[in-house]
Amino acid sequence: MIVDLHNDLLSFLVDKPGRSMDDPLSRGSYPQLKAGGVQLQTLAIFTTTGPQSVEKGRAQVETYLHLLKHAPLRFAPYTTSSSAIQLLPAFENASSFASESEPLAEALKRLETYRAALRKIAYIGLTWNSENRFGGGNDTLVGLKEDGKHLLVALSGKQIAIDFSHTSDPLAYDILEWIDKEQLDLRVLASHSNFRALSDYKRNLPEEIAKELIRRKGVIGLNFFAPFVHDTDPTVLARHVEYALHLGGEDALCFGADFFCDTDSYSALIKKKYGREEFFYKEYSNASMYPAVLKLLADKLQLKEPFLQKLAHENALAFLKRGLSEAKTSHAL
Repeated sequence: MIVDLHNDLLSFLVDKPGRSMDDPLSRGSYPQLKAGGVQLQTLAIFTTTGPQSVEKGRAQVETYLHLLKHAPLRFAPYTTSSSAIQLLPAFENASSFASESEPLAEALKRLETYRAALRKIAYIGLTWNSENRFGGGNDTLVGLKEDGKHLLVALSGKQIAIDFSHTSDPLAYDILEWIDKEQLDLRVLASHSNFRALSDYKRNLPEEIAKELIRRKGVIGLNFFAPFVHDTDPTVLARHVEYALHLGGEDALCFGADFFCDTDSYSALIKKKYGREEFFYKEYSNASMYPAVLKLLADKLQLKEPFLQKLAHENALAFLKRGLSEAKTSHAL
């Protein structure tokens, strides 16, 4: 049984009309998920920050609901008693529901509408790689802005975790300080990030932030995107796991593979940024390959079955159940 916290199937389906959930080009298609033993998949609602962010976010929300309605034998909502793959939505970038210029109250009203339609939202990331009204993404040194503070306050107690995978370092520290200062009821995670000590990209977690997420009983989703593993060696994935265990993350590490299409509209930016054509190593290039990953890790690190089960599903499920099983619905955003 596999639980994964990040897959970009929704943006793949919306990017070009007529695409199918069965298309292996997405790397996270239904057949690939099924072959990989995935029983719960978080689907990201992802947009870059720009004039079309809210429109694209709305299209992905509608696509998510369409999957549940029109493919019930394949996909079912989280906690449904079904043989179908369970789904959870998440917002990778808050620009997906909030334009840069509208009143924040309007954006929060839109988010509340989405929350009612989606039933449960696994997490929200304030930014993507760039800066927006809420704070700074990975490619910036911008911290938490006033609108970001207001958004965190509005989310407190709503059982929606805050994602650190696309925060700048200043934003990450500011979020933690603001949570503590205001005593906010917010869980934290990095849904699809590895460790900067082994692959020195800003998208990977610095040691201090990783330790803090672990201390706060958050989770860290192991990312399969090649540069975040290592520029040339796919086996370094095992060293990321070893490093997480060194930090005390036995109960925090899970999967957040980040499968996405190499040819989507934003892929050219990524190819230029990282200087590579292939985004994933062949050893774990799509969602069918989780069993191969577990075997790789077991062989490289001599890992025992109890930890492999934690990595495969137990840690992620425990995190989700802490936040979602008793979701508070009496407060409006």
